[in-house]
Amino acid sequence: MNARRISLNPNSPLPLYYQLQEDIRERIESGEYAPSTMLPTEAELSAAYGVSRATVREALRGLAERGLVEKRQGVGTFVSGKKISEKLPGVYSFSTEMRLRGYGYAVRSEVLNKDYIEPPRRISALLELEEGSQVLRVRRLRYVDDKPFLISISYLPPFISIEDDFTGSIYQLLQTKYDLLVISGEASIEAGIAEEEEAYLLRIQPTDAVLRISWLGQAMGGQFVEYSEGTYRGDCYRYIVQLHR
Repeated sequence: MNARRISLNPNSPLPLYYQLQEDIRERIESGEYAPSTMLPTEAELSAAYGVSRATVREALRGLAERGLVEKRQGVGTFVSGKKISEKLPGVYSFSTEMRLRGYGYAVRSEVLNKDYIEPPRRISALLELEEGSQVLRVRRLRYVDDKPFLISISYLPPFISIEDDFTGSIYQLLQTKYDLLVISGEASIEAGIAEEEEAYLLRIQPTDAVLRISWLGQAMGGQFVEYSEGTYRGDCYRYIVQLHR
């Protein structure tokens, strides 16, 4: 930040802390403050904007709540890493979505476990399976540029082989081996708090915010071929919903 003093408008109906918060937000979004860089100290911001330290702290608190910055105890306040965005509606696998949108991220999956189970009645009904049918359950930890961001549990019809390679795109596997092209689906998104095991796998703190997204995928011909439940890191992931009238 330049050493010159930056004037806020004391006559504005907007509180000073909010004006300061918005100015810093604009600097972050313009790239002046790049992801993972440290912001000026509270004292430096106070001097630059001509406001109290309490005003600066309130502005930084608001930015942190919006996921734009993160405070590291004893070190300072840093700009959060760039969030990975995915548009809704969409029926591509995540790895395909990243490739098509040109993000250039390295996406990989680690299979935590896979087994055949008799699913809860709710999942059996969603996949339109006969009573008593099993499903293949595949639990994976997904990484972007070697940073864990998603724990996913996929429930697949019993004809899918447990010996298949699930380290790549499941939708690509379904299409190339089983001639099943996913063309539609339904997603449910809700906010949540990380449980202890989730926090350990995602390298976040217990009670940190997460997104919980369930997805039901339907192939051409009407067959439901996957029900999945995903837990996403709330600090580096967001969905964009496009609406049309």
